[in-house]
Amino acid sequence: MTDRLKTIAALSAAFGLGFGAGALCVAFALVLGAGGLGGAPPVAEHLAAPASYADAVARAAPSVVRVFGQRLGPAATPLPQPGATPGLSRGSAVVVSDDGLLVTNGHIVIGADAIGVEAPGHGIQAAELLGVDAATDLAVLRITEPVGPAIAVGEPERLRPGDVVLAIGNPFGLDQTVSQGIVSATGRDDLGLTEIEDFIQTDAPVNPGNSGGALIDTRGLLVGINTAIMSDSGRSEGVAFAIPSDRAMEVVREIAAHGNVTRGWIGIGARTLDATLAQRFGLRTREGVLVTRVLEESPAATADLRAGDVIVKIGDEAVPSSPALRKRISAAGDGTELAIELMRGSERLTTRITTGLRPAPSVTAPSPAAVAARPGCTGPDGDGC
Repeated sequence: MTDRLKTIAALSAAFGLGFGAGALCVAFALVLGAGGLGGAPPVAEHLAAPASYADAVARAAPSVVRVFGQRLGPAATPLPQPGATPGLSRGSAVVVSDDGLLVTNGHIVIGADAIGVEAPGHGIQAAELLGVDAATDLAVLRITEPVGPAIAVGEPERLRPGDVVLAIGNPFGLDQTVSQGIVSATGRDDLGLTEIEDFIQTDAPVNPGNSGGALIDTRGLLVGINTAIMSDSGRSEGVAFAIPSDRAMEVVREIAAHGNVTRGWIGIGARTLDATLAQRFGLRTREGVLVTRVLEESPAATADLRAGDVIVKIGDEAVPSSPALRKRISAAGDGTELAIELMRGSERLTTRITTGLRPAPSVTAPSPAAVAARPGCTGPDGDGC
């Protein structure tokens, strides 16, 4: 009998003197836990979840504020007051620079005649709207009296499904509420929520008033701006979406410098190719981006792109998804020649397209609460890229 089995036998006898079967199970767990009969390694200590995320919250929460938008009427005050006047929109915003730049959702402030910002320990102050990027539902504000430090920005591209994230905002007017969840998915698109989509999906509870607030990782770094939920009730049902912080910061820089965001565009509707689409359209490849529509007189039409083509590369860079395609084309700006490799039936072709300037969206930002997933291309008339 091995030493391990002798130990088990001795413990079995000891617990059999009056401690019962439950204690015997504990004894076996104690003996086998260090390696078990199969020699499985112990759980790595660094994988254990921390007992508290208070340090992460303490790092990020001072950078999350309340934001109000109001249409002024005859009896309205020039500065929004919480809950005082019908038509007040409420949400959250994140401080992204020490000199008073904030980012929030466009649907909170679009159409507002007055915008106010409030942080714990500070009164309400007027905010200047520098610009709205309706394509992403992001808006940039400036205040003259900074109310908190600039939040530290993380790396959303490193997020994986299962990572713990925290949402900080002001749901139902409750200041700096924190909720916890995990990353459910990354790169969510084709939802019909905004013209440009590349969402982080999370199950952290997000409710009305959380819009524009921070999604942070367990180090307290900003990884997203909470934007929308999928819900029949208008309340959290475990499916929420956030704009990755790297995209949000690109919008902040563009609007702060120029008042708007300029993007390259070729004039197509597109969907990430998968096995179902490949089978439906009888395609010979299952990787790339399916062109679903080509707008008349667009750069894509000039270059003879056609619905049914599958874009597989831009230059030497593979294009695995429609968000990746949009990002690449947007970053190219106006007037850039791109070499696009595509599959048309069994033929592999290369064409050259000169990008144009992305038209201003013909739709406003989405409603702040309940939204329904809609299949198909993003963007008005399907012109997603």
